Amino acid sequence: MPDNADTTSIPNVKTRTIAIFGAYDPRESNSAYDYAYELGKALGSAGFEVLNGGYDGTMKASAKGAQSAGGRTIGMTCPADIQANGKPRSPNPYLDEIHPSPDLITRIERMMHLSGGYIVLDGGTGTLSELGIVWEFVAKGFLPPRPIILAGRCWDNLYEVLATYRPNSVKHLHKAESPEDIVAILEEHAVHGTRMRHMKKCSVPMNDSSASISTLKDLVDRFVDERQWQPYHDPKNLAASIAIEAAELMEHFQWMRTDELAEVRENPAKMQEIGEELADILAYTLSFATTMNIDLSSALSDKMKKNALKYPIEQFRGKYKVS
Repeated sequence: MPDNADTTSIPNVKTRTIAIFGAYDPRESNSAYDYAYELGKALGSAGFEVLNGGYDGTMKASAKGAQSAGGRTIGMTCPADIQANGKPRSPNPYLDEIHPSPDLITRIERMMHLSGGYIVLDGGTGTLSELGIVWEFVAKGFLPPRPIILAGRCWDNLYEVLATYRPNSVKHLHKAESPEDIVAILEEHAVHGTRMRHMKKCSVPMNDSSASISTLKDLVDRFVDERQWQPYHDPKNLAASIAIEAAELMEHFQWMRTDELAEVRENPAKMQEIGEELADILAYTLSFATTMNIDLSSALSDKMKKNALKYPIEQFRGKYKVS
């Protein structure tokens, strides 16, 4: 990371972030799409930050509406689980920030902790699961009180049944239809969050057997975002940094005889230094992939297929060139 960056002042900005949950299906000129657009526009005009799943449908519409009013938008994507033709779907173009999550459950958890209020539009089983998890955390006090606004008519019966069966469970639930009414509820009840505090709640211990590439990208992206280092992370600087860190890794083995290599693994201090050099290479590689919008898993898989054709097993088994 750049030596001249200020590592002592990590942003701790108070935010008014609102999560919107809704369907992926609606397209432009659809009433659900138009409603989500107007809702995002109203939220942006009121100074709220819009957080959603980052893809199409109501997610795209609400982000587009928020940006049209000068609002800020965040997409919480899930490349590992949300794919098309075997490759991660592309986020919509109306996002100021994109935070990949390793799986759908983590995605919902992060959206929960980042937001000071929730809006649930009409949707299917995915939206229902998001509503259920958020509702449970708020109703049981696992999160500080914050409003859940049911803006979709398909939840009416669910609200009525639970209001009768368990009255306390709907304490923080609100029903509203117009974007203006929704904004009024949020102005009164939404919680102001601290972005970096919530993001740190998402970090978990990881190792090679449990972490995905998406998780590692998220770890590096969050580190860069907290320090506002994005201006330094252009492709030229990152490519140079990869080469520099690779050279520093090579330096550990410079002038070392072949018979000395085995001793390296028995030296804990040396192994830690080598691991840190390798971690720097990986961090810059992940940041480069994010900056250039390269899916590393697909790139590696495609390259290995080409390598298999270039180096047939029957010709190269046990040797690096054809005799």
